[in-house]
Amino acid sequence: MFYKSDINGKVPSQKHFLDERPNIQFYASTTQFGPALIEPGKNEILTLISVLNLPSSVGHLELRSSNPFIHPKIFLNFYEKPDDLYNMMSSLKLSREILKQPPLSTVWGVKEVGFGIDKEMSDEDWEQYIRKMSFTSYHPCGTVKMAPESQGGCINHRLQVYGTKNLRVVDASIFPTIPAGNLNAPTAMVAWKASRLIKEDYENKA
Repeated sequence: MFYKSDINGKVPSQKHFLDERPNIQFYASTTQFGPALIEPGKNEILTLISVLNLPSSVGHLELRSSNPFIHPKIFLNFYEKPDDLYNMMSSLKLSREILKQPPLSTVWGVKEVGFGIDKEMSDEDWEQYIRKMSFTSYHPCGTVKMAPESQGGCINHRLQVYGTKNLRVVDASIFPTIPAGNLNAPTAMVAWKASRLIKEDYENKA
């Protein structure tokens, strides 16, 4: 499910579900994600996952050395911008409301793990919970963005790396902004475009 969260940290209303650029991707799963909260092997579980698709906070990378095989330093900067925190808070409040609805709350008897479903949570409580429980998604992108060098870009509009010859980047790292959804389809589109660009360069040389 995709929708726009409330910037003030309130439960989203119907209008937020009609926004054309949703910033929340919402999953329901019978698999446990993130930090372990229940004992291993227990199979009666329902996980509601909120993904902040369009964060305002921006992280950065730093090289450790000139050796390309040494992993870089990664600074995620989660929730550096307050609106990210309140958007996530809005989504989690909606999750709680969903869990309160029948048949989840009646037939299934769903209980929250970590804190009671009926516990009153202040915004400060939510902030502590969010900062403790957040983890990275499985769809990273944008570390080698396509943009002019003056704007911090690493590759040009033909996917060529600035300052090199015969080197292109063809994957999700070239996105200048994060897509509002999974990366499989847009990455396939990048690959399709790259194949045309490489063919054009080859034919022009010939």
